[in-house]
Formats: sequence, C-alpha cells, structure tokens
Amino acid sequence: MIKIRGVDHAALSVKDLDRSLKFYTEVLGLKITEREYSRPGVEYFLDCGTSLIGLIQGEPGGERHFLQDGGLGGNHVAFRVDTKDFDKVVEEIKARNIPISFFKKREKSWSLYFLDPDGNKLEITAWPLEEQ
Repeated sequence: MIKIRGVDHAALSVKDLDRSLKFYTEVLGLKITEREYSRPGVEYFLDCGTSLIGLIQGEPGGERHFLQDGGLGGNHVAFRVDTKDFDKVVEEIKARNIPISFFKKREKSWSLYFLDPDGNKLEITAWPLEEQ
C-alpha cells in the first residue's frame, strides 16, 4: 500500500499567467515559493502551507477547462484558513467584487466558493470544531 504524506501541489492552467499570479498573490496572499523553481512566462509555484499551487501558462486561445460542477475531472481547489479569519476572508472577497457562488457555515466546516479569473472554482474553508 502507498503511504501518502499529504497533497504536494495542485496545478492550474491559466489563460494569462501574469493576471493569475496577481490574483493568487494579491487576493489570496500566496507568495512565489523558494522551494521550487518558477519560470516567468511559463509557470509559477506558490507557497500554500506545506503544499504548493502551480500556475501554468495555458494556450491563450485554447479551450477552457473549468474546475466546476458537472462533468468529470477536477471540481475545485480548497484553501484552509483559521476559523477566526474566515469572516475577514469573506469580507475581502466581497470588497474585491468577486462573485460568491456558495457560502455556508455548517457545524463541522465552513465554506466559501468563488471563481478565479479563468473560471476555476476555489474554496476557502475553515474547520471550527478542530480548533476548539
């Protein structure tokens, strides 16, 4: 049996690498990592806790493959925040006029869903019962 230690990275193909880099650094607060090589104009890897998010320049005129509901393949990428920071994140997303597609505070987990500039579905999540 394979022993998985965790998720190493998720990679997203994007239409405009510079626009996406700006979104992921300015909106989500991720930083270009020192752990992995980035190639400007081709790809960037961003620190996300112990994992990385890869942004890869897709074909600007190519068909879009959304991380969305329906169909097969990837559905979304979720970023975890501390419960105490969750409401501030919601307000930040609203202040930037980023449409929220789903928002719910359940007993065990809280979720906020929205799209990146290329239509990839992202989630911010918090787990309040795990932090008590």
